[in-house]
Amino acid sequence: MTHTIVHASPRSPMWVFEENYRLLQQLLPEMEAGGDRYVLMPEDGSQQALELLILERCAYTTIVELNKPFFIDGVWMPDLRMQLRTYHDAQVVEVAAYQGCHRIPARYQVDPGGRYLRDEKRQINLLLHELLLYCQRNGYHEQRQPDCSSI
Repeated sequence: MTHTIVHASPRSPMWVFEENYRLLQQLLPEMEAGGDRYVLMPEDGSQQALELLILERCAYTTIVELNKPFFIDGVWMPDLRMQLRTYHDAQVVEVAAYQGCHRIPARYQVDPGGRYLRDEKRQINLLLHELLLYCQRNGYHEQRQPDCSSI
């Protein structure tokens, strides 16, 4: 059984990439300034953290690994893992890898009967959008890690 996120919108086809960039910048305004690891926690601390690890920084792009553990009703669910490619000049974010799958094909590249859905790439970027909206709505903010180098 497959589940498809339905989002009917008169917006530009790029809206989700642009919106993901805006939401990521709101959640992590200091990402451009430096640092390699960020932990976002909700205000009340009731949810699991969202971890972001900077894998690569270039002049116009940043590769970020996103990890979100899930623990529901005493059962650990598989962690959500994505690699995000952030294009700072175009101000867009796209999912480059999802749950260890790299090179997610676009709609026109999928073979019938293959392992991907027709709109897999779009669905994964919409999932990132929903996750970032969830974090924003639940007051996720950067939790500063203590500096171990001064010990």
